[in-house]
Amino acid sequence: MPYLGRRKKRTEIKELLLILALKKAEPIGRYRLKKILDLSEYEGIVRLMLTDLERKGIISASRKGCKLTRKGENLLIKSLNGYNIVKVEQVDLRPLGLNNSFCVHVRDRAELIRSVALYRDAAVRAGALGAIVLTYMDGILVVPDVYPDLSLEHPKLVDKILQSFDLLNNDVLIWGFAGDEWKALEGALAVAIEIAKDTRHDI
Repeated sequence: MPYLGRRKKRTEIKELLLILALKKAEPIGRYRLKKILDLSEYEGIVRLMLTDLERKGIISASRKGCKLTRKGENLLIKSLNGYNIVKVEQVDLRPLGLNNSFCVHVRDRAELIRSVALYRDAAVRAGALGAIVLTYMDGILVVPDVYPDLSLEHPKLVDKILQSFDLLNNDVLIWGFAGDEWKALEGALAVAIEIAKDTRHDI
């Protein structure tokens, strides 16, 4: 896949967020989808997105709202696989002082992690307050530049993370956090896409 320009990448994040939202909270009406996508002032864009997805058989629409079709669920799996995303989950990060956090689990990308500030900025551009990136190497959860071993500072949190995610060596966990849970998810997805961009550059 070629490098994504900023506008195309932003569109891709919005479409992936929309499909994930439908998977996790369907059926959803157009008004709520506009709020989830943070496009309340751009109703025409949301309408076009939904019309296009319905025409392609990815969603179905009724008076109750929009739902993913089987084709849509298959597309979601394919899209997530394209970024090596194996799980998207909410985990309580209040021990770290964070509310409304969403975690994206990325397989086999820890060695590609670069500047933490770069990924934080990607999350902020997507509308989140920020993002925390954790790497899993040799059985240790690391927060780069902060905690060389998170279990030494937050053992209960690490136990919970290890129970919630099937981590393998070289995996990455991306936590987006924001005032709104969907913005937190959008921020985490933006970081995952940023990491995927780095992978394409290395090929």
